[in-house]
Amino acid sequence: MRIFFFLILLANISFVNAQQTTSLLDSIKKYQFLNPNLAIKYGTEYVEIRAGDEPDIEMVRTYGRIGEVLLYMELYSSALEYFNSALRIRSAFAEKRGKKLRQDSPWIVLNIGNIYFKNKNYEKALEKFKEARALFDMGIKPQNRLNGLNTSNSNIGLVYGARGEYEKQEQIYYKVYDNRISNPSKDVNYSSTILYSMAQILSVKLLKDDLISAENKLNEIIEFYEDQKIKLSDLPNSLLTRNYGYVFSIIGAYYQSKKQYGKAIKNLEKAIVIFKSFPVEINVTRSRLSECYLAIDEIDIAEEIALENLNFKNLSDREKRYNFRVLEKIYKKTKKDQKLIRIKDSLILISSGSNSSKIIKSLNDLETQILLSNSARELNESKIRYNTYLYVLIIGSVILFFSLITIRINYNYQKEKGTRLELEKDKVTQELNQKNRELVSKANFIIQRNDYLKNIQKKISSPQKTEHYSSKMLVNELNRVINSEKSYDEFDRMFINVYPNFYNKLNQINKLSQTDLRLASYIKMNHNNNEIANISGISLRTVESQRYRLTKKLNLDKNQDLNSFLMTL
Repeated sequence: MRIFFFLILLANISFVNAQQTTSLLDSIKKYQFLNPNLAIKYGTEYVEIRAGDEPDIEMVRTYGRIGEVLLYMELYSSALEYFNSALRIRSAFAEKRGKKLRQDSPWIVLNIGNIYFKNKNYEKALEKFKEARALFDMGIKPQNRLNGLNTSNSNIGLVYGARGEYEKQEQIYYKVYDNRISNPSKDVNYSSTILYSMAQILSVKLLKDDLISAENKLNEIIEFYEDQKIKLSDLPNSLLTRNYGYVFSIIGAYYQSKKQYGKAIKNLEKAIVIFKSFPVEINVTRSRLSECYLAIDEIDIAEEIALENLNFKNLSDREKRYNFRVLEKIYKKTKKDQKLIRIKDSLILISSGSNSSKIIKSLNDLETQILLSNSARELNESKIRYNTYLYVLIIGSVILFFSLITIRINYNYQKEKGTRLELEKDKVTQELNQKNRELVSKANFIIQRNDYLKNIQKKISSPQKTEHYSSKMLVNELNRVINSEKSYDEFDRMFINVYPNFYNKLNQINKLSQTDLRLASYIKMNHNNNEIANISGISLRTVESQRYRLTKKLNLDKNQDLNSFLMTL
């Protein structure tokens, strides 16, 4: 009974944990962009609950998503740790299930490329983006494959832009845009991906200083946003709104680079209003905004924005550096030496390289983990192939062995059967020959009897011999002849033994007399008309008449030969 209650308690705990982890997963997904700090909090809770659990695919995806949140916040070292953990859990899960991993996780490879790009290692980033694209191209799920290919190509476009290859960048952005338009999806974020592609095209137009095309594209984006926003129930928190904010932050960054700070501030402040539900984007945009205010000597506003940005939890080193430099310039200009020293110390700490080295080390560790995973997978595949070939060889050998035994047994059986059939055939042939000999003997006896009768007939008809031929002698002779009639019956029995169905087949055609059947039997024995006349003790003409009547009774055509017909029965 105690065991029963213990099992119930264990089941309830498992059920509660399952519900809790599902709730945490939903929360991580919900707050990934809206409140990434909260998403990380839920992520750490998930990790604590699942600590010590058997690895599963849910754990792999969740660790990967936590890594994406950290990457989104530009916390690269922590992101790499979670990506690395996701790969280890994935390998452990596959090993536990005895499953073969089809390929590397393409989203993790893509995110590694993003980290290289953020750290300005463009060659390595391009290599990873292309590798991810190749992995996505081998994908099974069509929608995931399409999204992955478009994202990989967009990121490749980022590399071209960073290297100043704007024509290539523009071509690939248009290709991605066309792919997304021509493959509509029911996904709730589909319209946001279209707007993002339009924003990327706008960015490259600005980079090429093609302001007319950029303005046309901006009007197209505004029209698209106005058309799509009415379809969303939670517009402020949607990715469509976030990507719409990107449009104005891109324009603001362009005007900042051209030192047109008034236009830059206008667009950046508009972006901040749109970004009100997205704290990470707000901080990035406000960092630019503080730089712009500093550039036009609005020192108090610039300082206020920079200090407010630095209070954001888990701010990335890059954003810290931007804001500290704004403050450095402000305190240098206002001669606030104490504050300036603290700011310089902070910049030195950030620029010391310790964090950068950690990122590079983490990247190398992750690359090593992927290489080891690939090597393990290839080794496992080789082992599986070897075992498969071995099993096939063993099974094939067993099948061949039993096949040869079966063939041998069947050969011996057929050989024995053939020998037995030959013996039976020889026996039947011998019996048939014996019967035929007996038939021939009986036929010869009948012929001799008829000759004997003819001899008696001659004695009776001769006056000289009749005198010497007493009646008693005549009676004895006739008795012998009468007894010889039994030979006909015996002949019939022997004939039926040799040809058991012959008479039945004839009677099925027409009801025949005994005379007709005997005539048919003589013909069957291949006797000619003269021989039949001698056997039957009748004239040749009578035999021919009997043959004619038999032909009619058997309903034979004029072209049919009686002998040939009877031989076939």
